[in-house]
Amino acid sequence: MIKLAVFDLDGTLLDTVPDLTSAMNDAMRRMGAAPITVAQAREYIGNGIKKFANRALCGRYDCPDMPEESERAVKYFKEYYAAHLTDSTRPYDGIYEMLSALRGRGVRLAVMSNKYDSATKYIINSFFPGVFDPVYGECDVCKRKPDPSGYLMICGVCGVTPSCSVMIGDSVTDLQVALNAGAHPIAVEWGYRSRQTLEAAGARVFASDPDELLRLILSL
Repeated sequence: MIKLAVFDLDGTLLDTVPDLTSAMNDAMRRMGAAPITVAQAREYIGNGIKKFANRALCGRYDCPDMPEESERAVKYFKEYYAAHLTDSTRPYDGIYEMLSALRGRGVRLAVMSNKYDSATKYIINSFFPGVFDPVYGECDVCKRKPDPSGYLMICGVCGVTPSCSVMIGDSVTDLQVALNAGAHPIAVEWGYRSRQTLEAAGARVFASDPDELLRLILSL
């Protein structure tokens, strides 16, 4: 029986790509680099802000690390994003109802994101005040997925063993952190990675919409 459901943020609870694209393109403008498209932003996110910036600077997913340039782009990104965190970000249809149903069944709810911690907390509190406890983005005490230490810490805070928890997300890192921590993984099909990509990484359980996700969680 599942006692804890841990959710990814971007591409799982909320469609954040419009605001992420705008913030990164402001950084690219200040760096003198070419802007990225929404489609590129969807591809580049998921591994933390530094990777997102590095990929945007290169204009492709796989490229050499550029630490100094990426750090400067991250600084510009954060300056813009701090003032535009929720301009165009929206929850996916059916998310509120699904979360309410889980809470009604006594399932604890948490968020673990590779977005930096302050932005994660602000956005979740803006759209889901009082719904999730705890909420963590990437920070000193919650390492970037797929490192399982943050997930295990969340389980400890909630007093739940990983085997009685489920990680819900749209990316390969969400699948990997669940497997690394000994939790149940569920991949959502409405996010930023294709089913084919997730299947190639080992995903076996998929939810096509929040209603199906609710049924899957309650069946575990």
